[in-house]
Amino acid sequence: MTDSADFVALSELLIGEPSLDTSLADAYRGRLTGAYPADLPRLLDAYRAAATQPDPAAALTAALNADTALARVCRETITVWYTAQFTRPDGSQDAPGTPAQYRSGLVWQVIQAHPISAAPVPGGYGSWSQHP
Repeated sequence: MTDSADFVALSELLIGEPSLDTSLADAYRGRLTGAYPADLPRLLDAYRAAATQPDPAAALTAALNADTALARVCRETITVWYTAQFTRPDGSQDAPGTPAQYRSGLVWQVIQAHPISAAPVPGGYGSWSQHP
């Protein structure tokens, strides 16, 4: 498999969503690779090894429990899918790359709300001032 396909599969395993957006996955993988150039490839390798086991989730959990650097990049992978941002190793924030990434954060589906500062469709900005 490719890094791109493996990142999607890893993300689907971590998040529990069966069909993540591959173009969004490529953008997130690129951002995470920039921040974690050594650790993200190692996480993908750990996923590949775990995927061959009878219980991939348990095997990946064991690998993460044994390596704090892998656990950190794993947490940031989950975070980027939910919020479109993550924390770099130096503690600074990597903000959403685009407004579309911000709006696509899975957190909005979980809390069943529209993204803060992004107007719901239809209506747009100011729609609350008009009577239904």
